[in-house]
Amino acid sequence: MRITFEMLSTARQLGGLSRFKRQEEGSTAVEFAIVSTPFLMFIFALIGCAYYFFVMSSIEKGMDQSSRLIRTGQAVSENMTVDQFKQSICDGSGQWIKCSKLQIFVKHYTDWSTLNSDTPQPCIDVNKNVITNSAPGSAYIATYSGTASDVVVVTACYKWDFTSKLPFMTIGNMTDGSLMMQSATAFRTEPFPDS
Repeated sequence: MRITFEMLSTARQLGGLSRFKRQEEGSTAVEFAIVSTPFLMFIFALIGCAYYFFVMSSIEKGMDQSSRLIRTGQAVSENMTVDQFKQSICDGSGQWIKCSKLQIFVKHYTDWSTLNSDTPQPCIDVNKNVITNSAPGSAYIATYSGTASDVVVVTACYKWDFTSKLPFMTIGNMTDGSLMMQSATAFRTEPFPDS
């Protein structure tokens, strides 16, 4: 068998390829780059979920504390306004929420059966925009919370902008990518004396 120049150049090329296969320098860095991307995405998603539940529980804590003012009649006896009630919820929620992004709706009913026939208060409209409370801030909260022994529903709507800042993901339920968080509580007020 006669060895030609083409056979030698092919052998050299194959030898170069086999040398390339055997080199494993930097393989750890490549493997880390492949594995670290989904791992870091998982970690950031976990942090985002924890932040969501933290903000939501803060809002619910503020609502529970402030709704008690209506339940016991203290808001009525102190002539609390709509703005003061909203500020009370913000103060109870702590520094984690921005009060300007919070909407509060208060409705009263004569009994539970009337409540069952009504639809829940929406926070966003069909165009995925925030529904703002039309109640004047200087109005007394008693106008919306009713009198003693009424059934009252307090709804808090909070526009959470964190989801609009997430790259490559759309989690929010609003046009700008934000998430509308909603919390509601229903209770019967105590038989406090009307003032």
